[in-house]
Amino acid sequence: MKRMINGVRPVGFMRIGLVTAAVAAVVLAPIARADSPTFGKSCTVQGLSTGIKTTDLVCQQDANGKLKWAKVFVGSARVKPAAAMTSPAGTIEFYHWRPEDKAVFASIISKFEAANPGAHITQVISNSVDYTNLAFAKIKADPKAAVFVTSRGGQFQQFYDGGLLRDISSERYVKQNVVSSALAPATVNGKVYGIPYQFLFNDPLYNTDIFAKNNWDVPANWSDVLAFCKKAKAAGYIPFAYPGATRGNAGQIMNSFMMNSAPDLATLTSRLQAIDTGKADLTSDWFTALAKQYKAMADAGCFPPNVTGYTDTSAAADFANGKAAIYPTGTFSISTVVGLNPAMKGKMKLMSFIAVDTKPTYQGIFNDTFILSVNPKATSRDQNIARAFISFLAQAPIAQEYAVGTSQHVSIVNVDYSSNIDLSNTSDIMGKNLMLAPRFIFNNVGTVRNPMEDALIAIAGGADVTKTLADTSKTIKQGLSG
Repeated sequence: MKRMINGVRPVGFMRIGLVTAAVAAVVLAPIARADSPTFGKSCTVQGLSTGIKTTDLVCQQDANGKLKWAKVFVGSARVKPAAAMTSPAGTIEFYHWRPEDKAVFASIISKFEAANPGAHITQVISNSVDYTNLAFAKIKADPKAAVFVTSRGGQFQQFYDGGLLRDISSERYVKQNVVSSALAPATVNGKVYGIPYQFLFNDPLYNTDIFAKNNWDVPANWSDVLAFCKKAKAAGYIPFAYPGATRGNAGQIMNSFMMNSAPDLATLTSRLQAIDTGKADLTSDWFTALAKQYKAMADAGCFPPNVTGYTDTSAAADFANGKAAIYPTGTFSISTVVGLNPAMKGKMKLMSFIAVDTKPTYQGIFNDTFILSVNPKATSRDQNIARAFISFLAQAPIAQEYAVGTSQHVSIVNVDYSSNIDLSNTSDIMGKNLMLAPRFIFNNVGTVRNPMEDALIAIAGGADVTKTLADTSKTIKQGLSG
């Protein structure tokens, strides 16, 4: 492999080379056999993978522009995955933000404890909003918080700056068990400080039954989106179950708006960094244009009534119960939806939310996150328990139990997703040209990203675009100067 599959050049992956970056966007697909996968034979759907074994095949364009099945190597080393480490006896705490994963993690932890007599792990769980705001302070004050997760971007940077991330670069399971390009969000100056466990797709989910029943096509461009909203609302549905009252998930839709808002990825990155550092503000022409798209969706009836008070709890329930056609969050919401209504299993797919009417460069968003890290402030023994636990999570059978049980794709090699229909149904996004979620480029989450997202939510609720962006820009400027 000497080129980028689908031209994918995700933010941050460039540090570890083009080959591994190419693999990341496609090799995590569950087993799919639309073509006969034979090495060197022609194929038809670029990006389609036969699985994620370390020497699997992927449909790739060669130097002559022809699609052929080619071997890929997803790990950073072409060797067998490393076995789990042995843990000493003792008790540690595992901090994370996925209450919906509690039961699956409990099952995995029981297996870890059985394999390591005397070792015990207690889950400490918060919702994602509280975790973003409070996790750093709580973990810093808790010496038993030996293993925890951070999200890509600002939170990871906060923990790194605060000295709460141990360098795990030399661990064999890091080198041999993880899709190498997925390590980029946890890599600083060539050193690895965690394993991004989840491979997510931050694209809207849509109810396939509703679309089939009404004979609707999935919107393919911006004009289609607005026309769909009017049509779906007239049919009695909430077009987009947009959770405006829950910033964490309301912010996901911004990724789709941003991905084709600039001529190239470098320009978008530069624009976001300028806002993040105060060199530019929200009144910039490009951001004003993006904000006006929120207003256009509101005017087209895309959002539910009183969207600024519409929580993610309500959004998930309305989508699960067939009241809403689209839930604009991502694959991480699948388990919640199925938990609310088991009949939704197998009835969700991902939509490429294209917010332009020209030919798009990018067709979807992905993210490597849920970064598993070891706390260097914990005792040596507790750190060793944490290291052993992460190495256990990095075993293919355990990662597969987590993936299938939570409907989350993972970054561990040799995982088979074929027993989970929702993972299979959302895998077609992997064959498209994807961008690493730009929402997480911001390092100044509290002073920049949060008020920026609040401004967009307010505009979705009817606030004046010009005044809201000007007022929020002043708030951001004050926060940065403070």
